[in-house]
Amino acid sequence: MRCTGPRLAPSYVQMDSVLARLHVASMSIPQYLLASDLDGTLIPLERSAKRLRELREFVHAVRDAEGLLLAYVTGRHLALAQRGIEEFELPLPDLLVCDVGTSVYRVTDGVYAPDEEYRKEMRTAFGGLRGEDVKSALDGIESLKLQEDEKQAEFKVSYYTPKNVDWVLNEAADRLKSAGARVNLVASYDSVLERGLLDVLPAGVAKDYAVRYLHDHTKIAAEHLIYAGDSGNDRAAMLAGYRVIVVANAEESLKSDLRKEAAKRRLSGHLYFAHHPFARGVLEGCRHFGVL
Repeated sequence: MRCTGPRLAPSYVQMDSVLARLHVASMSIPQYLLASDLDGTLIPLERSAKRLRELREFVHAVRDAEGLLLAYVTGRHLALAQRGIEEFELPLPDLLVCDVGTSVYRVTDGVYAPDEEYRKEMRTAFGGLRGEDVKSALDGIESLKLQEDEKQAEFKVSYYTPKNVDWVLNEAADRLKSAGARVNLVASYDSVLERGLLDVLPAGVAKDYAVRYLHDHTKIAAEHLIYAGDSGNDRAAMLAGYRVIVVANAEESLKSDLRKEAAKRRLSGHLYFAHHPFARGVLEGCRHFGVL
């Protein structure tokens, strides 16, 4: 049974694998992996008493679940992810993916440790590029504004953008290509702040890359890996071939796009469009897929 645990601090000590830890603890062998986005998915954008009650219902259901590995896949950096877990008293995850898929942490005895194998993969994917190189290439694009320092990461450079981001993306892509950069541009929209977000990541890397890594290293069957999300930076993970929960508060444009693209890829049966938003929608989807 999971508990929320005390305040956590990052550690750089090599940790045993999640599966080995579960065996040592004499817990049931994991059969499912629930990988969920945080903001707008588990963490409600509207903090009403109703939404918090629904979140508590999800928390209790996950705590009572057997054979379930839990991962959070978020655009937040580690410290901000920890803050959200504590603030909303979420179950402590077995695995934590931060910085839009560019960092992975394993959690053992309440301590986060970076997955060093994953860090090596990120260095290779970035092709020797540094964050400063990205910033220099994009300097002068008027509609791009660097996000706060704490929102930058080792393998991620983040910007604020206008809502209509297409022309900005094209300009950014052209400049980065001219600079010889090997990167992936991931755009999304913050409906609360009403502004666009742009993450510059290593080539081929986003949340879907991290979720595939979790799949490969946990050995959970593909049909038992469920991903839950609500926004554009979840899109690639939602079309990666696993089971998917699209919470009801996701933008209609994203839902439409997912339906069309899933049909093309013959993945329509993998996607579940929940009738409820946020945590209640995730719980609804988990029950649909037989996880809880």
